[in-house]
Amino acid sequence: MKTACIASLVGLFALSTLPAAAQMTASPVRTATTAVNRVVLFKLLPGQGPAYNQDVLEHLMPVYEAEKQAGILTGYQFFSKTTTDTPDDWNVGVVLTYPNFAGLDNLTTRTDPITLKHYGSAEKRTAAGAARGQIRTVVSSFLTQTLSYTR
Repeated sequence: MKTACIASLVGLFALSTLPAAAQMTASPVRTATTAVNRVVLFKLLPGQGPAYNQDVLEHLMPVYEAEKQAGILTGYQFFSKTTTDTPDDWNVGVVLTYPNFAGLDNLTTRTDPITLKHYGSAEKRTAAGAARGQIRTVVSSFLTQTLSYTR
């Protein structure tokens, strides 16, 4: 008799949790990738803030705008870090947003005409890249995915 009562209580408890379990499984969480971001973190070399800002305005922004117009980028953003964790910590960065991972396919082939038009020649483009090496160092470069959550 005691065993039957315990079994009945366990059964009632199990039945009472069914609505909650049904709610949890009725609407699963779905994620979708909506963009791919290339994040690059830099450390400006001492005294090179003005040179970095000039390079952004004269070269990087015009190239990124042209890449947006060509449909290569969907956006870009520059940012700074106002605190430091170590002496070698990054202090400025850029995010380049592509529509998806396919946007990274043959990227150089698609961006070469844009950068050549901006700089005028491959030699000038290479020299500008070398000059950037005198302004800042790359601390980190990585890809992130933007996720969209729905039920």
